[in-house]
Amino acid sequence: MIDCRNTNTMSNNIPILWVDADSCPVQEEIMQVGSSYGIAPRFIATVNHYSIDKEKQNWTFLDHGSQNVDLYIMNHVKKNDIVITQDLSLAVLLTAKGVYVLTPRGTLVKEEDANTIMQNKHIRQQTMKKNKKWKGPSSFSDKDREKFQTTLQKILSEHEGIQ
Repeated sequence: MIDCRNTNTMSNNIPILWVDADSCPVQEEIMQVGSSYGIAPRFIATVNHYSIDKEKQNWTFLDHGSQNVDLYIMNHVKKNDIVITQDLSLAVLLTAKGVYVLTPRGTLVKEEDANTIMQNKHIRQQTMKKNKKWKGPSSFSDKDREKFQTTLQKILSEHEGIQ
């Protein structure tokens, strides 16, 4: 594991902004919004996303593995932290811990969404087995970026102790 984080940004009062960064399309937006609230996001990724430029930011690089980033985040988050992830299965687990979970498209995942998320995942998996193909998500748009930024700003502005 390579840990490039600045541990001075962590406080018991201020939530940590965790990013499942392997395939996150809104990294710049996260940096912009985080900096406007005085929060340095913690980017967690596998080593195949390593670059020297990221050493000056709060990046943690883990060995390559399909669930390493998810497990790292699960083991380090605390109640009221904020996690940005596209992984809805991880989101379901995190909301049960009292963590705010936001997708890169700006959807705030809530604990009451768990059954629907898992049912939809099951249906997708069954469809893939049956048809041997699956239509992927729609293209990521500027509207998605704007919705993400607005939702992240709203979450951060509601936390006490954040500038």
